[in-house]
Amino acid sequence: MNNKLPLYILFIFFLATSFRSNAQSISMSDIQNVKVSQLSDEQIGQAWKKLQETGVPESEAYKLMIQKGMPATEVEEFKNRVTLLGLNKKGVKVSASPQKEDIDFTRDTAQTVIKPYVAPKPAPVPEAPLNVYGMEFFNQTTIKFEPNFSMATPKSYVLGPGDELIVLVTGLNESSVRTRITPEGNVQIPYAGIVYLNGFTIEQATSLIRNKMTKVYPALRNGQTQLAVNLGSTRSIKVTLVGEVKTPGSYTLSSLSTLFNALYNSGGPNNNGSLRNIELLRNNKVYKTVDFYSFLQNGLMDGNIRLEDQDVIRIPVYKKRVGIKGEVKRPAIYELKENEQLEDLIKYAGGFTDVAYRGIAKVDQVNELQREVKDVPSSLYKNFTPNNGDLVQIGAITERYTNRVVLEGSVYRPGTYELTAGSSLSELLKTAQGLKPEAYMERGYIKRTLTNLEKELISFNPADVVNGKNDIPLMREDSIMVQDRAVFTSAQNVTVAGFVKLPAAFTYRKGMKLADVIAMAGGFQDEAAEHHVEISRIIKNSSDSVANQLVRTFTINMNQTSGEAQELELEPMDYIYVPRLVNYRALGNISVKGEVLFPGDYAVQRRDETALDLLQRAGGLSPYGALENAQVFRKGVRVNLDLTNKSQDPKVKTSMILLPGDSIYIPRQISFVEVAGAVNNPQFVDYNGRSFKYYINAAAGTKENARLKGAYVKYPDGLNKPVRRFLFFRNYPSVKPGSKIIVPEKDPNNRFKLGFAEITGITSALTALISLIAILNK
Repeated sequence: MNNKLPLYILFIFFLATSFRSNAQSISMSDIQNVKVSQLSDEQIGQAWKKLQETGVPESEAYKLMIQKGMPATEVEEFKNRVTLLGLNKKGVKVSASPQKEDIDFTRDTAQTVIKPYVAPKPAPVPEAPLNVYGMEFFNQTTIKFEPNFSMATPKSYVLGPGDELIVLVTGLNESSVRTRITPEGNVQIPYAGIVYLNGFTIEQATSLIRNKMTKVYPALRNGQTQLAVNLGSTRSIKVTLVGEVKTPGSYTLSSLSTLFNALYNSGGPNNNGSLRNIELLRNNKVYKTVDFYSFLQNGLMDGNIRLEDQDVIRIPVYKKRVGIKGEVKRPAIYELKENEQLEDLIKYAGGFTDVAYRGIAKVDQVNELQREVKDVPSSLYKNFTPNNGDLVQIGAITERYTNRVVLEGSVYRPGTYELTAGSSLSELLKTAQGLKPEAYMERGYIKRTLTNLEKELISFNPADVVNGKNDIPLMREDSIMVQDRAVFTSAQNVTVAGFVKLPAAFTYRKGMKLADVIAMAGGFQDEAAEHHVEISRIIKNSSDSVANQLVRTFTINMNQTSGEAQELELEPMDYIYVPRLVNYRALGNISVKGEVLFPGDYAVQRRDETALDLLQRAGGLSPYGALENAQVFRKGVRVNLDLTNKSQDPKVKTSMILLPGDSIYIPRQISFVEVAGAVNNPQFVDYNGRSFKYYINAAAGTKENARLKGAYVKYPDGLNKPVRRFLFFRNYPSVKPGSKIIVPEKDPNNRFKLGFAEITGITSALTALISLIAILNK
C-alpha cells in the first residue's frame, strides 16, 4: 500500500488539474461539488487520460474519489459516462487532438489503378418538421370567423352608448319606438321621458323602461299590454391584443364580438404564443383565463365570452411544449400545463394508430449540456411528466408474425395460414385442398429463418408428404413452395414462314406433324411451291468440339396426298419455309402513252419484251406519231433509247428490253420550232431546215438582258443541247422539227466584271496563243 501512495497522490493531482480546466474552475478543495452532468465528453476524456497516465486501477480510482469527498452518485455518473463513451474498453486510447494520417505521396509508375465508378447514393429525404398544434386554425383564409348578427338579443348583453333599442308595445296599446343610447347613457322614450341605461343588461333595461311607461300605459300592470325591448344595430367597441400575437394592437369590433372573434381577426398567437393560458383583462384585472385546447379538442365554447369596450386580451409566452411523432394520429407539437402527463399528450395527439407499439414511448430530452433518451413503459404514462422541449417517439409494431406460415406454388389455395401447436406440412397441404395435378411431385422446399436469424432451406418430396411419409413439423414464418411442372419444361416452338396464309410460331407439342402445322398456318397461298417445302432442323450435337454444320435442311413434296410427306413428325425448333413458285407471278405493267392507237397499261408477257414489242401490242403509231422522238422513262428518269435503231447487235437488243414500271411516250409530229425566253417576240416558227441564228432572228432577236451563251435546244425526244463556246467563237446546235429554243436571261446579281488584273491576264494569254500559232505556221 505504501508503494501505491505516490500514485494516488499523482492521480488526485491530475484529476484536479483536468477538473480545473472546466468552466466551473473546480480545484482540489471543492471536488465534492463536481457535477458530472455538466462536464462535456471532451472533459471526461481528458480526466480518463490522466487516470491512465497515473497507472491507478479503475476500481481503486473510484474509491479514492469517494474518499476525497466526491458524492457517490457523481462517481457513479462519472463511471457511466466513461462506459458510454467506451473509454474503459481494451484498445481504446484517448488523444487530445486528432493525429494526421501517415500518407505516402510517392508515385508508382509501374501500375495505374483506376478507381471504379460508384454511383452516388440518393440524398435522404428530410423529415418534415412538426407543426405547432392549433396554429393552423388561425391560418385559414377561406372561412370567416365573425359574430352572428341575426341571433336574438342575449339577456345578459350590457348596453352602452351607441346601441340602438327597439321598444315594442303590443296588446291593448300598440306603439313602436327606435331610439339610440346617447354618449351620456340615456334614451328618450315618448310619454315616458329620459331613461338611463348605460351599463345595464337588456333584462334590466326592460324592467326600467316598463316602470317608466306604466304611467302612460296602465295596462302594463295587469298584462293586457306587453312590452318588449330588443337590440337594433349594435355599437362598436375597442379591444386591445398584446403579448405574443401575430398582429398586436387595438381593434374596433362589434359589441356582439367574442374572445374567439378577436383572436381570429388578429391572426392568433405567434410562434411563441400560448394557447392554454389566454388572459382576458377587464378593468385592469384578469377577468378570465381561457384554454383554447378546450375548444380545439372537445368543441367547448366556455371560453368564448363576449367582449366589452376597453377589454385587453393578453397572450403570454408558452411555458412548455412537447413534440410527439410516430404512430399517433395527430403528430405535432403540443402545449402542456405543469400538471399534465405523458398520457394527456397522447390523448391530445388523437391516441395511438392501429400499428403503434404501446409498450414503450421513447422520450428525447434536453439536459443542461446535451441530449439524452429515456424509455418510458406504458405503466408510467400516467405519472411521467414531460419537460419543455421533449420529443416523444411512438414506434410501430414489427412486421413479424407470431403464428404465420406461407404456402405458395401449385396448390389449390395458396396464401397465408395460421400456425398452431404441432402443425405439420401434411396438415397444411390438406388445409390448402391439396396439390394441383400439374404440381412437380419430385421436390419442394421450405425457406426457414431460425431463432438465431440463420437462413435454412429444407427440401421435401411432395408425393411422400401427401402419402403420409417423411412429414415435416412447421415453424413460424416458414415459406413453403411447391413448384409447377411447367417451370421445368422449356418453351419450344415450331416456326412456319413463307407463302402460307398465317405465318407464325406455334408451341411445339409431341406428335406434331408437318401437315398439322401447315393446317394451323391456314394452308398454302396460291403461289406457294407446295412441292418444295424446306425444313431446317438444328442438329443436336453433344460433342465438345466446335462443329461446322449446325443445321440440317431437307425438302418435302407436299403435293403427295399420303405417305412420308404428310406424316413427317416435327421436332422442337424446326423452321419450315414455303417458297413461291418460280414462274407463278405477274412481271408487272408498262405504260404506253401518246400517239399510239391503243394507249394504256400493258402487262409484261416475257422477261425479254422490248419497247417495240409493246408499241406493236398498242396497235402501232398513229399517222401523227414520231417514233424518232419517242421517250422512255424509268422511275421518272428519261432513258436514252433510240427506237428507230434496227441493228441486230445483241447489246442493242438487250438495251431495248423494258422493265416493269417503265413508260413509253410517243410525241406528235410537229413542224414548228418554238423560240422562248429572252427574245423580243417569242413565237412558233415554221421549220425550214435553217440554222439556230435564223430562228432567233425570226423571233426579233434577243433582248438586252439575254444570255445567248446559255441558250439551248430542247429536242422533241427529250434531249437538250446547249450553245457551245470556244474563246470568242460560238457553236450553235442544230434545230429539228418540234424543237424548242430557250434563251435564258442574265442574272443581275451575277454580272461578270473584268478588272485590270483580269484584262491583263486575258491579254497575256492571247499574246501567247498568237505567238504559238505563228510558230506552228512556220
